[in-house]
Formats: sequence, structure tokens, C-alpha cells
Amino acid sequence: MAQKNTTAYIILGLLAHEDSSGYDLKKKIDLSISQFWDVGYGQLYPTLKTLEAEGSVTGTKAQSEKGPDRIVYSITETGKQKLINWLAQPNESEYVRYEILLKLFFGGLGNPKDNIKRIEEFQNRHTGDLQLIQTFKTNLSAVLKDNQDHLYYYLTVLFGEHLYKAYLEWAEEALEFIQKNIKPEVNYETSENT
Repeated sequence: MAQKNTTAYIILGLLAHEDSSGYDLKKKIDLSISQFWDVGYGQLYPTLKTLEAEGSVTGTKAQSEKGPDRIVYSITETGKQKLINWLAQPNESEYVRYEILLKLFFGGLGNPKDNIKRIEEFQNRHTGDLQLIQTFKTNLSAVLKDNQDHLYYYLTVLFGEHLYKAYLEWAEEALEFIQKNIKPEVNYETSENT
């Protein structure tokens, strides 16, 4: 793993808690960190193979109650050390890309109604995200003292809650701003082909 592969550290972190198949790892990712980090099957399985080849994880065939046998992965001492070393390193800069902001930056070339619709869709999507993250927060609050890891999970949920609240505050302000300041006429026709 000469090049940094964050997916590898996600896998190692999850396997440090519990042995899992690739399918189970994907489910755990979707239920835990997908709000702030996306990992697809196309990244997951090749990374598992790489980790196994370098000795960071081992895979053992296990019978499945439903369907074919599956491979259950376990973290090795080498993998644990790799994870610990990564956790000790400083964070790299966080890079954020928002297509909505890119389109709004050039929004004067398009139809203001499209920009309003874009912001309303953003607002609706993140209203649902905020509700979901607040459910996570409530559930985690009930078990914070059960496990030291829950305290750290809670910090990521708290970040998400603040982020989604900021998104919604911005969307509300942006909609008010457009309605007060932007002329409703269309500058350019939108094309279905672009």
C-alpha cells in the first residue's frame, strides 16, 4: 500500500472491532460512516484482496446459512499496526466539492427558477439527512457509557448534525436572497441535451 488508500483503513478499523465478510463490511459502512465517507463494492473487494496479499488481513472460508460459502476476514497484527500508525498521523486537508455551488456560481447564465428549484431540492434532501442524523444521535446518547467507541461515534454524528443545520440555514438564506434580489427573467434557454 505505497499510495494512501483510505478504504484500507476503513476496512482495518471495522475488522479491529469484529471479523466480517465483504458483504457484512459493506453493510457496516452503509450503517455507520456513509454519511461522511462513501465506499462502494468496487473499492471494497479489491482493497480486501490487497490487504490480504500484504498480510494485513486473513480470509477464512465460512459456511453461510443462506447461499454459497463466504470469506470472513480478520485483522492481523500487521494490520493493527498499520491502522495504529495511520491513526497517529496528522489529517490531510479536507477537500469539499459541491455541484450545487458550482452551478450557482454560473447561475446568472441560466434560469433563476432552475436555481430556486436546485436550492429547494438541496434543502429537502438535507432536511431528511438531518432527521436521520438526529435519530443516530438519540440512539447513541442512550449507549454512550456502554463503550468507549460510542463517544467517538457520537463526535462524528455531532459534526453531521452541525453540518446539516448549516446547510439548511444557508438554503433558507439563499432562497430569501434570490427572491429579493434576482430578476425573474431567463437569460439563456436551457437545453435538454446539456
